Amino acid sequence: MDQNFVKPNPIRDSANKLKLSIFGMNGGGASFTFHPDRFSGGWEATARLAKRADALGIEGFVSASRWHPFGGDGHYSGDVMETLSWAGAVASITERISVISTVPITLVNPAFVAKAEATLDLISRGRAGMNLVCGWFQPEFDLFGVAMKEHGDRYAYGDDWMEVFDKLWSSTESFDLKNDSFELKNAISQPHPLQSRPVLLNAGGSPRGRHFAAQHAEVAFTIPDDPDPRAVQARLAEYREEARKKFGKEIQIWLSAYVVQKDTKAEAEAYAHDYIVTQGDDKAVEEFIAANIPNAKTMPPERMADMANEFKAGYGAYPLVGTATDIATRVTELSAAGVDGLMLLWLDYETGLERLAADVLPRLEEAGLRSPAPTA
Repeated sequence: MDQNFVKPNPIRDSANKLKLSIFGMNGGGASFTFHPDRFSGGWEATARLAKRADALGIEGFVSASRWHPFGGDGHYSGDVMETLSWAGAVASITERISVISTVPITLVNPAFVAKAEATLDLISRGRAGMNLVCGWFQPEFDLFGVAMKEHGDRYAYGDDWMEVFDKLWSSTESFDLKNDSFELKNAISQPHPLQSRPVLLNAGGSPRGRHFAAQHAEVAFTIPDDPDPRAVQARLAEYREEARKKFGKEIQIWLSAYVVQKDTKAEAEAYAHDYIVTQGDDKAVEEFIAANIPNAKTMPPERMADMANEFKAGYGAYPLVGTATDIATRVTELSAAGVDGLMLLWLDYETGLERLAADVLPRLEEAGLRSPAPTA
């Protein structure tokens, strides 16, 4: 294989101190709201975003995985394009950006995923990656006719799944493999991919989830309990120490962040309050919290309200709300605390990305966190 044919995978290979990706554009975004600015999620808008992000030097384009809606049949949360098919289309219209498929590994067979992801790796010339999800939403397991295992057992299954996937990805000869979850005979996956391994992301937050991320992923996501950069720094240190001690490896630690950028901080806060509180989708978030956080009903009402607002804002992502200067300053502080990357989401993705490009990216370049986008 001509190595000039194989492109860098920017989430892994970018020299930028602070990497950026965009999340959730294969559907209506990541906000639970009825606000009219909510992203449409259609392919034409997604294609425009992909090309623009690629031109801006954004490192990653990361899909969301959703097989069953919250909030009842026909709810917008279910209008999410399947992630591997979507990624092939995105790869075909972009040149540099990493294309990341979120894959529910407890629902999809690793033999299928190995072939599909290798196909994507060939289409993208080495820019493929996956965001690994072990699942938590009972209706999706019911949809696939799969029994949902206990929390720790889902991750144990994920370990077995990864053993199969890694062997299929790397092997050039047929093999037999047996573990607690799979028994393969005369197994082989073709065509063979370009990368020795796709870039792998994971957002496991429990102790068992963090162990899984440290073992298998190159990028781990965390949601800090406290947005103060000093608290974030302490959380990141825990993740890095686990990867080093248990697996002898370095991993990147990223945050997901929702962005509300306006000309004044007051205007940004008012806009956020409008789409999160005034026009927020309370019913869907109630279902989301009930499925994802078993002890939610035992929490104080004030904490429940805060949590609901965090999910309405953008799946509990870190808040970047204010002017371009406010946002760039906080991002710089997070980078100093050790954050390697941010996975960004907006209510209105296209307007949000343009404002980021015009006013925030130049400030991050001045701070030495990023270089200007390549011109060719």
